[in-house]
Amino acid sequence: MSANGIDQREARIDAHNWTLFDRLMYGGLGYGAFCLPTNFFKIVFTVIFPPLGEVLNVVSDFISNDFPYITWKTLKAVMNNLDRIIYSFILTSMFYVPGLIYTLGNITCDEHLSNEEENEVVVVNKYENGESFEDVEEEDEDEDYDY
Repeated sequence: MSANGIDQREARIDAHNWTLFDRLMYGGLGYGAFCLPTNFFKIVFTVIFPPLGEVLNVVSDFISNDFPYITWKTLKAVMNNLDRIIYSFILTSMFYVPGLIYTLGNITCDEHLSNEEENEVVVVNKYENGESFEDVEEEDEDEDYDY
């Protein structure tokens, strides 16, 4: 390819006229920012085989970055959640789609639960004068209203 062709390709990249075909043919998929969700690989493995996605979902919090990667804590987490893995396997054996829905639902629910735990809000059960909510409710129940 001539230098003129390379200059034209660079001009198309800079002008954001880079099509998917160009990216596949000329290796431009890594050019620029390319973001993947954090649970992308869990979802891919879940679509391939839902019980494997469930196993990855269960052990994802317990796999360490240092050798040995799988510890007794990881195996204990798998054994404690063995029922979820078996449910996923049984539902997958019933024409694949029920297991896929069950496992994707577990991945989504676990993701929401971990986000809620990170953003946990502390609820105070007292008014500024020191009186608790329960005391105020009891007083309201004791009062008789004439309508």
